[in-house]
Amino acid sequence: MATFRKQKTLLEFPENIPDNYQYTDQQDMSENEERMYEALRQLNDSEKAIISLFLEDYSYHEIASIIGIKENYVGVKINRIKEKLKLILNR
Repeated sequence: MATFRKQKTLLEFPENIPDNYQYTDQQDMSENEERMYEALRQLNDSEKAIISLFLEDYSYHEIASIIGIKENYVGVKINRIKEKLKLILNR
């Protein structure tokens, strides 16, 4: 019996979220936004990829096909990432 595995998509991310991110309306980042960016910097690359796609309104199905994991696992990962962000932000 032959077994076939889905080829995983290689995702590459810059080492850091840019510190000099500019808003289009030229407002300074609020303290909460700064804290959120700092929390996001502490995620590993796969967590950053999943939460980025989620925040860009990709469906679980779309995220699963891009990342190369099962659709059910996308929901699990998103919940774990949210919990991790909560822990980081509540320090």
